[in-house]
Amino acid sequence: MSFLELTDIHKEFAAFTAVEDFNLNVEKGEFVSFLGPSGCGKTTTLRMIAGFEKPSSGHINIDGKDITNVPANKRNIGMVFQSYALFPNLSVANNIGFGLKVKGESGSVIKQRVGEMLELIRMAEFANRYPFQLSGGQQQRVALARAIAIRPQVLLMDEPLSALDAKIRIALRQEIRAIQRQLGITTIYVTHDQEEALSISDRIVVMSRGRMEQVGTPLDIYNTPETRFVASFVGTLNLLDAKVVDARGGRIKIDEQEIEVGQQLQGAQVGKAVSVAIRPEAITINGKTPSLGNHLNGAVDDVSFLGSVVRVRVRLETQHVNFDSFNNPNLVPPAIGQAVSLNFMPEACMVVRDE
Repeated sequence: MSFLELTDIHKEFAAFTAVEDFNLNVEKGEFVSFLGPSGCGKTTTLRMIAGFEKPSSGHINIDGKDITNVPANKRNIGMVFQSYALFPNLSVANNIGFGLKVKGESGSVIKQRVGEMLELIRMAEFANRYPFQLSGGQQQRVALARAIAIRPQVLLMDEPLSALDAKIRIALRQEIRAIQRQLGITTIYVTHDQEEALSISDRIVVMSRGRMEQVGTPLDIYNTPETRFVASFVGTLNLLDAKVVDARGGRIKIDEQEIEVGQQLQGAQVGKAVSVAIRPEAITINGKTPSLGNHLNGAVDDVSFLGSVVRVRVRLETQHVNFDSFNNPNLVPPAIGQAVSLNFMPEACMVVRDE
């Protein structure tokens, strides 16, 4: 039996369906991210776990107990909000200890636990400061400490880093993951940032329009997307229209150029339209060796310098393909209009299903 179970969860607001057919089992100590665009249902699902929203149908279990109808204040769940939600009139120490006070813990227990949390987030010297005296990153650390001070069964985090700048966000997400691993708290993390989800999760639930598109490890989600939406939403991707030439042999045509994919196309008729995904980093340029696999010929349409990566866009007949090269001082990118051959292995091609 899994530690957190969401079974046949469905949520409607009037005539609008926010979440449907949501089924997920989360193991104890696992870090699972809900990833998707705004309005896909990820925060609504989180709020149902927290008890702030009630499912229209379905069940939520924690450690074998059905909590579907248990009030939010009776669930042993810690919550970290996007807006921090710290009490402005309370010091850092009192903010962290607030949940413990509500639970009726003794003064000695509160003092000890608050001290432990301050050490955990490395803010012991800030105990007597107030939220307005802290940076955004420091406020978020306090919000995290307050959520875990009560020793929750499940920790929920709703876009906790979205208001921070990029460098602080990267540093803080690493700290969050380290603390989660250290304490072994089962965690659900909501984000629209794919890099964030890929870097810190044990598993990712990709959501779109209230439904689960795919559930898997970061490697699964990135390397083997199952749907056109997942392929286009997670990572930079070339998503190309193709037609089947030989289903058993895995042969397709992209803009009348024939290539091979690393799989059989079961049940596909000759001429059937399919979507093919190829990561830019899987492509090289102007390879001369047949063993390199597939070749697509085109002309350079654009060159973009992205710091550590140089991205080149190549025009085929009706479609474009991007390929990435790591930047180095000796790199000479191709010129606009230059004829090039794009080379990639059949295994780099992923045939994905439409929604």
